[in-house]
Amino acid sequence: MNITKDCVSCIVGQIDKAIVHLNLDEHKAKSIQEEVLKKSQSFEFDKTPPYVAREVYEYLAQQSNCSDPLERLKQESIQNALEYVPFIEKKIRQEEDKLFTAIKAAVAGNVIDFGAKEQFHLEDEINKVFHTNFAIDHYAKLAKQIENKENILILADNAGENVFDKILIKIIKRLYPNKNITYATRGKPIINDITTKEALQIGIDKFANVISTGVDTPGLELSRANTTFRNIFEKAELIISKGMGNFECLETLKDKRIFFVFKVKCNVVASAIGKEVGDIILKQG
Repeated sequence: MNITKDCVSCIVGQIDKAIVHLNLDEHKAKSIQEEVLKKSQSFEFDKTPPYVAREVYEYLAQQSNCSDPLERLKQESIQNALEYVPFIEKKIRQEEDKLFTAIKAAVAGNVIDFGAKEQFHLEDEINKVFHTNFAIDHYAKLAKQIENKENILILADNAGENVFDKILIKIIKRLYPNKNITYATRGKPIINDITTKEALQIGIDKFANVISTGVDTPGLELSRANTTFRNIFEKAELIISKGMGNFECLETLKDKRIFFVFKVKCNVVASAIGKEVGDIILKQG
């Protein structure tokens, strides 16, 4: 999906939040804000939101002299998410459909999104997600695909979510030990997205092949992916795509191998799928 005027204001607002997070001095902060605002006036409206966000986040990294401006936030999100692991694992043990419960936990983790204009709290989401229906519910189709397909590709999203993604991967491997699962991350730090560093940090590599997509966008912009990943993407029999950024980049493919799992956190995406901000989605491409 292409950017809208709402996307432009959202991206500019993200940079304003990041500047506050970085605690930059007033002169540097003002200089960055002015330049980002200038850059936003020439955003290309035939590009996806993640594609255009890349440029301003690269500029922020350069000007703040920090290759990973939101690293502290990412680590805080991971530590916060880890506190809920015992609760989620207990919930999975109690439920008959363990796969469905693990997917619900994975979508709950999708509230951890620095880039979203609408913010939600992880604790609130964890407490209610198991009692909330998917607004688009293609779970039966996904469960059948997980059972029948051997090569499964999972597209990562935000730091903190990786904790819940690991639980989902463990459940898939417990149910189907012979599945070949690949967990694909961003190619470099961008917003609070997961790189191989954060995936390896919590041990996802013990249950899946962890790879870098090579992309420098906060969403899987295939045009910027490396050759190795593109080959894996083409050969994947089933793709589980986490988060709105990946949806924004991939929804136009109309690829039935892809299942999008995310929480709706902006009006633009809500309008695109005919649902409401706050809804949870499990949608086949």
